[in-house]
Amino acid sequence: MAKATVYSLYSVSAKVRVLALCLVAGVTAHSQTKDTVNYHSTLTVDVIARPQIYQTTLQPSKKTQAFDSLSLARSSSRSLSEFLSEQSTVYIKSYGGGNIATTSFRGGNANHTALLWNGLNIQNAMLGQTDLSIIPVLFFDKLSLEYGGGSALWGSGAIGGSIRLDNNLPFDGGTRTRLRMSLGSFDTRRIASSVVLSYRRIASSTRLYYTSSKNDYSYRDTTDKEQPDKRMPHADYKSSGLMQELSFRLNRRQTLNVRAWYNKTERNVPSYTSLISKRSQYDENLKLNADWNLWHRGLTSTVRLAGFQDKLNYTDSLSSIYSRSAIHTFIAESDNVYGFRRHSFGLGANFTRYQSSMPVEVVRSGRAMDSVIRHEQLKFALFALYKVRLFNDRLSYDMAVRKEFTNQTVIPFTGNTGIYYQALSWLGLKLSANKAYRQPTLNDLYWPQGGNPDLKPEDSYEVDGGLSLRKSKNRFSFFFEGTYFNRHTSNWIIWLPTASPYFSPRNIAKVYSRGTESRTEISYRQKDLFLKLGVTTAYVLSTNTESTNENDNAVGRQLIYTPRYTGQSSLTCTYRSLSVLLTQSYTGYRFTSTDNTSWLHPYYLANARLAYTHAFENVMVEFFAGINNIFNKDYMAVANRPMPLRNYEAGLALHYHKATKSNIHNP
Repeated sequence: MAKATVYSLYSVSAKVRVLALCLVAGVTAHSQTKDTVNYHSTLTVDVIARPQIYQTTLQPSKKTQAFDSLSLARSSSRSLSEFLSEQSTVYIKSYGGGNIATTSFRGGNANHTALLWNGLNIQNAMLGQTDLSIIPVLFFDKLSLEYGGGSALWGSGAIGGSIRLDNNLPFDGGTRTRLRMSLGSFDTRRIASSVVLSYRRIASSTRLYYTSSKNDYSYRDTTDKEQPDKRMPHADYKSSGLMQELSFRLNRRQTLNVRAWYNKTERNVPSYTSLISKRSQYDENLKLNADWNLWHRGLTSTVRLAGFQDKLNYTDSLSSIYSRSAIHTFIAESDNVYGFRRHSFGLGANFTRYQSSMPVEVVRSGRAMDSVIRHEQLKFALFALYKVRLFNDRLSYDMAVRKEFTNQTVIPFTGNTGIYYQALSWLGLKLSANKAYRQPTLNDLYWPQGGNPDLKPEDSYEVDGGLSLRKSKNRFSFFFEGTYFNRHTSNWIIWLPTASPYFSPRNIAKVYSRGTESRTEISYRQKDLFLKLGVTTAYVLSTNTESTNENDNAVGRQLIYTPRYTGQSSLTCTYRSLSVLLTQSYTGYRFTSTDNTSWLHPYYLANARLAYTHAFENVMVEFFAGINNIFNKDYMAVANRPMPLRNYEAGLALHYHKATKSNIHNP
């Protein structure tokens, strides 16, 4: 294959590169928290967890939602999109079982969600988004959501919110093994396994999973009056992955973590407008990550290095589409925090390099030749934070700022600031403001058919505030959190038709997003009985307020695929070895046209999970079963993409734990 570079961006000078690497190698160090994860009453592991510096420092003024370890363990064979659609009000835009699934936070689109793996943003720089259907829950020890803009800490894309995926490997925890197997409707087979070997100075974690499905689910075609009951053709998929993690305790003040994450997914893509489809998609992802941590006398330092390779091949032989793309990412980052009495000061630097390639066919002198389009994007960022605690820690104020430089577009100055006040022992108040941005993706800038290199970054301003109530009495506990947010986004990028036979992106819109969110939890515990009821709601208005496109009928209308109302509830009942989980979710109207003249009807889903456990000395056996879409609802999350009717799953899980002779709690 003859290769030719169609377009090459200029390189950042050697001095800038050296400066970036020097800053990344900065010193720093100390901070430690302990988190005890209970998988079962007889299987308890003490995990020495060191959360990301900045999320710990800023957490009080930001709205966050963390999921407990038991929920993660029981969803270890499921994908991130399946988990979030059932456990949160984040809108998951799914193109059908086994197909692409993306998110929408607070009226934003999929490009406005940052996906963070151990503090590093792993968004695909070509697409600006990540397919959550190919990310397994098994691979992470902690999963949490951060609502609102966070570009001051996480960079491009953190406008609507962030999804944080973290690994916390304990030392001196002994041997832990988990195996989870299940069979389900549509010949769906899942297996997930993990092995943890944890000693005094070294620990290893190996996790792997495999999922396959014919995915030939039944659905109702309301446009076909004669034969509405149909079965999905050409929709089978299989996915597998492996994550290996090694942690070294170099001494009492230093640790080193090394991680490798490999994922591969092959799927056929059905056609919803014809009986025959030849579409298929192949995803292959390799992510390497290492971090060194040092802590000493109030100073905490972390240095991170990462390399990612993401490949995506899409084929449609009927339309003669053979699209292949790959992007290589290198990240070097250092963040440092020094705590002095009630003050915390932070400083960090990030250097990121993206290299994309796309094979194409070009015609030269009447001859077709193979070529490769290559692009490079270089970014260097400096960020800082400050936090102070006053009045016996009842009041805290935090601030973070970030300035980023790139070889493509001018990045706006970004910042976060917030205040948290513990007014009463049971009442907390918070208020925050942020300025965030999204840089145009490489496809936005340089897609061969329609890319626009003159695009500006999207720019947003947001204010949110809320209160939280927490009370406990006797065997009852109650928690409520209410939040209001208000965000303005300018230079919103939209792909529009042009005089040529293809679309092109433009900065044309201003979008106003506002709404309310709530979370309520009530629990009761008495001896062997535990009950917990959780309810979350969201009301979101996200409308176009201005457009540079004349006669734009979208002005004043709700954005497409942005439901105004969403809600989710869960009821957990555990009695001795038996547990039942009932979840319900509601998704309101979603408009499918910019002028709001066409829409998808609301849908309500109910799921149920039943589990029975039996514990031996070191082994716990769990039998589980589940029903999805109990009431057999016919629904679509995306137009012309029908979702499965009632379906089932059942399986077996084994947990083994053998502790070491001594557990170290204070390294």
